[in-house]
Amino acid sequence: MTTVELMERTHSLVAQDGAIYAARQSGLYRINAPGEAQSLFDAWLPDQAAPALALAVDDEGGLMLAGIQGGVARSTDGGANWEAIPLRSPAPLVTCLAAAPEIATGGCVLAGTFEDGIFRSTDGGATWLAVSHGLFDHSIYALALSPRFAEEGVAYAGTGSGIYASDNGGRLWRDVTMPAGDETVLSLALAESGALYAGTEAHGMLRSSDAGDTWATVLETEGAVNAIALAGAERIFVLVDDRVLRSTDGGASWSETVAGEVDCLSLDGESVLLVMSDGSIRRENW
Repeated sequence: MTTVELMERTHSLVAQDGAIYAARQSGLYRINAPGEAQSLFDAWLPDQAAPALALAVDDEGGLMLAGIQGGVARSTDGGANWEAIPLRSPAPLVTCLAAAPEIATGGCVLAGTFEDGIFRSTDGGATWLAVSHGLFDHSIYALALSPRFAEEGVAYAGTGSGIYASDNGGRLWRDVTMPAGDETVLSLALAESGALYAGTEAHGMLRSSDAGDTWATVLETEGAVNAIALAGAERIFVLVDDRVLRSTDGGASWSETVAGEVDCLSLDGESVLLVMSDGSIRRENW
């Protein structure tokens, strides 16, 4: 296990090509080695904090997108220079980003907002179009794209009152019926098999193998399921409130990996990255 010290709350984390990218209250950071944290927003707004709540990274193309108040911060040179892309007025708060592969060369990116629905870009985040047709709840907490999004165009959005699905790349949305009615869905994950996992605020984690037509409870818990990470067909990691639970048999049984004080989690190859409440980042092997 290695530990990286990086004080202050982290909202989301992405590991790619040997680096860790952390979206934080004071901006976006890149960690290349333990103890080294480089602020990527310094060249853009060096004298003020610009909270980053979500991020998408395409290292191969040098493209980076970070969700901020009012829109999306965009860099095309690996974080050396930034521009703020406004979504519309009044300025929305971007809460989550979901990107298809090769976003730098035309892959689709969806941006969810706190109260203003979903926006879509197909030019690397340079321009955005509101795509909230069919959404009756515009508070978006999570987004997930199919592993075969380029061919299928399947996407899901978790909202304050349930899940919405799109079959055409996020242009049009339809309501998905949940077992308990209007459930707040805080996290989503899609498996290679097409199974959809939904983490709720008060009804544990659910799984559907038929695009949301029927659901089974995978994890019963009174806490909020804030994050889900799928590592292959059998390994599942979930963040329930501030503790991490793990299953190695597809959700049939669970064990507690970390007892508390975890802000968020992310997968990186054969390990799991955990951001602790004191700002440190821990790497645990599966």
